[in-house]
Order: sequence, then structure tokens, then C-alpha cells
Amino acid sequence: GTRGSISRALFSVPASITMRVVCSLAVAGAVSQTVIPPPDTSKAAVVLAFQGRADAGSGAYDALISQVQSEGVKAGVSVWAVTGPSFDDMKSAIQSTVSAHQAKLFYAGHGMGGAGEAAAEAAAGDSTAEGAILVAGFLPRDYRPDLQACKAKWATQPTHKCPKGKGLPLCPGGYLPEGSHDCSATGVPAPKFPVPTLAVGGELDGVVRVSRVAEAWYTQKQTPEHKVAVVEGMNHGDLLGAVPASVQARDLVSEIGGDKAKAQVASIVAGFLADPKSYNPPAADDTLSPFEKMFVEQEGSWWWTPNSEESGSSPWAAAAQEKMCEPLADTKLQWETSNRFCLLADGGGMPPYYRPENRANVTMEDEKVAGATIAQLRYTELTVAQVAAGENGYELIKEEKAGILGTGAITDDGSDCVSAIEIATKLSSRQLCYNRTNAPEDPETLDDGDRCAAINEAAYDLAMATASSTARARFQKSGRPMKMVSDRKPTPPAGPWWIWNYLQ
Repeated sequence: GTRGSISRALFSVPASITMRVVCSLAVAGAVSQTVIPPPDTSKAAVVLAFQGRADAGSGAYDALISQVQSEGVKAGVSVWAVTGPSFDDMKSAIQSTVSAHQAKLFYAGHGMGGAGEAAAEAAAGDSTAEGAILVAGFLPRDYRPDLQACKAKWATQPTHKCPKGKGLPLCPGGYLPEGSHDCSATGVPAPKFPVPTLAVGGELDGVVRVSRVAEAWYTQKQTPEHKVAVVEGMNHGDLLGAVPASVQARDLVSEIGGDKAKAQVASIVAGFLADPKSYNPPAADDTLSPFEKMFVEQEGSWWWTPNSEESGSSPWAAAAQEKMCEPLADTKLQWETSNRFCLLADGGGMPPYYRPENRANVTMEDEKVAGATIAQLRYTELTVAQVAAGENGYELIKEEKAGILGTGAITDDGSDCVSAIEIATKLSSRQLCYNRTNAPEDPETLDDGDRCAAINEAAYDLAMATASSTARARFQKSGRPMKMVSDRKPTPPAGPWWIWNYLQ
């Protein structure tokens, strides 16, 4: 579920069921809402308002809902299900069913269309919901206060008016005061949401990737009322009857089939319905912790951590400097590496901030080699022409965290990778490493060969070693291996053509 974002050097159903329909109300002549009573009405009543995928056919979720109702009885609740094309269409049926049975209300959805709407309904100011269930879904990043605050800063845009000494008269590339888009924060960017939630992901869901579910799992660790479960071997279509062509085109192959998937999801959902505050789904750590190791401990993701384009670092980009230089002439020397995030285009004459230029460096002191690199996570692609070779500050800032959020460059629906496109990194050359470590010789030929390909190969090897044993075995059997190609220089081999030229 990841791109495997790696460094680039910048010097370089199913079963039919008997429908227990008590009402089917025509709305606007074509839309219906259906209330399905539970098989046993003697338990504590809950209403499950469920919105599925817009492209799912009629009855696509009947088997899943029936199983949830059966599991609900075992868990001690009578689940009254209300279904329809949208929660607006279901509104009257939801209200009347809750009132008639003095029931607790839960909103649920499948896929980020239904799950996103379920979250929105549960969070509405007038909502009486006890919780939200997001099947093949998650709480979107918009519910994280840190990211909301960052996104709001995008409203501040560059102006042509700039202080004396900053750029040319009138700053044609735009000017922003330092800190205008500062998105630095502390701690894991956790969500703030008014009611408990349950996100249920499929390990092999090709529509809502498990890597995005892993992000929810990690960022919600300190908010135990927001629970995350993963069903091993389940894909997106397992919970549907007839699977739409749009799902078939993107989904992975299920390893457990629809019946087992529905049974597991139903059991998890029923447990949450019975006790949303105290229920704990089966632990997903074995499946999801490898993502934490890569995105938090290596990449330094903007979405998993409080990092941004001017704060934080990528440990992998730090380690890349040692990999670039090794082996040194003196193999006994020890390394200390560091990295910090900066916009790669930062420079004394570059709009809109006119910051000092940031460079990688290698020094040696007390028989220790210190390598310091500069990196930028890339989440969108710009062209050299678009940024006017670095002179158009209005475009440059679209690469900032505030720009990614403010422009909607990423659609947070789980359909794409959560990794950066690349960890673009300024590295010192191997020749400089030899020079700074007092090697007998430091010829230019030290940088011959595919130094960057070797670093990317190491990233690939690390990903394989970090993956769960199940995922690794599956990939080795059926996956599509990656092959690192030779390093390439841009044309012309100048700064802007390095910076706005992306890992392919």
C-alpha cells in the first residue's frame, strides 16, 4: 500500500436472505429507505443507519446487515437497520425508528463515500449519535486540529509588496513574511471527534488502502475511543453482493472470501454497537506496525507526525549520506548523521521567503564523520516552467504542507499511497566525503556509478525486511518486484532541473 518513497540525490451475496422489511417509503418518486428489524427484539435496541457505496446495486449489503443483526443478538443488542442511498433520504426513517424503540443511534458506511458521510452525520452539531462505524474507511485528516490549522494558513498568499532588500522591486515572484505558513506542531496529529468511532479495514483492500488505515491506527493510539480493526485477507468487494466494475478494476484478490469476511466484520461491528466506549477489536499491531516503522521512523511523514516542510526530519535521508560515501578510505571511522526538512528551493534570491540557502555538508572531528543532509517530502509534482525555474513563489508554496492541504492536491479517500512521492534529498558527494576525512586521494571518479540507485535499493531491501512475514511471503509469491535503474542527470544539469524532476 505504499509507493516505497525513497531518496533521490540532488547533487545528483452471496446468500439470499428473507427480507424482514417493515417499511419501504418512496422518496421523490425514485429513492427508498428501508427499515429492517432484528431477528430478536428483546435486547437493548440500537439503530444502525447504513449508507453503502453509491455504485453498489440494490441489496448489495443485505447479507452483511443480516449478519450484523445476528451477531448483535449474541452481543446483547437488537439492531434495527435503516438503509438508503443517503442519510438525508433516511432521515425520517432514522428518527422514527429511534423514537419508536428508544434506541441508541449509530451511523455506518462502506467505502469513503459512505464512511465519510457517516462521520459527518455523527459529528454534526445536532447529532444524537452514539458512534460512527467506518467500514473500509477512516476518520479523514480534516478532523485533526493540527491539520485544520495548517490548512487555514493557505488563505494567506504572497503579495508583490515586500520589504526593502528582499528580492527585486515589487517582488514579482511574490513575498511572504517568515512563518506565514508555519505548520509546526508537537505530538502525533490525533483527531478530535465528538463520539467513539470504529474503523474496519481490509488487509487486501485495493480501493481503500490498508496503509491509510494504518495511518488512522497510529494517529489514534492516544485516543482509545477511536478504534481501528483490520480483517486479514479481506478485500473491498468481500462485503458486497454483486461487486461493481469500478471496485473490480482496483481491488486486490481476497484470500478469505465474502462469507468469512462478512462474518468477521459483523462480529467486530456488533461488539462496538454493544459497548462503543469499552469494546476493543482484535489487535492489528502485527499487520500495521511495519507501516509505523517506515513512515514514522524512516520517512518522517507529514501525516503521521507533526513534521512539515520546515520542521522535523527524515531519518532515512540522514542515513543516505553514509550510504552515499561508503566505503571510506579509512573504514574505521564512525558516522553521525542528521537531517532536517527544508524547501529545497530555499535560497537568498528565491521567493517568497528569501531564506538562506540550505546545503548538505560533511565534516570530521574526533575521528567521527558528521553528515548533515537537507530533505523535502514531495506530495505533488510541479514543473520547472510552472515555478519559473524557482522564481514564482506563488507556485513554489504549493509544495508546502499548507499548500498540499489548501489546494486539495491529495484526496484523502484511501485510494492513493500515503507515502510521499519521494524523499528528495541534498547529499554531499562521495568526493567531498573523502576530502573531509583526509583520504590520500579524492578524485572525481569517486562519484562514478549508480550511487543513488544503490541507496534506493537499500530502501527497497529495508521495506522487504520490515514487512510482516505474511505480507512478505505474499509479495514473494505474487508481487511485482522493483528493479533500480541507472542514475540519470537532467537536461540541463542545473538546480531547478534537479529539484523539479521527480523519482520515476
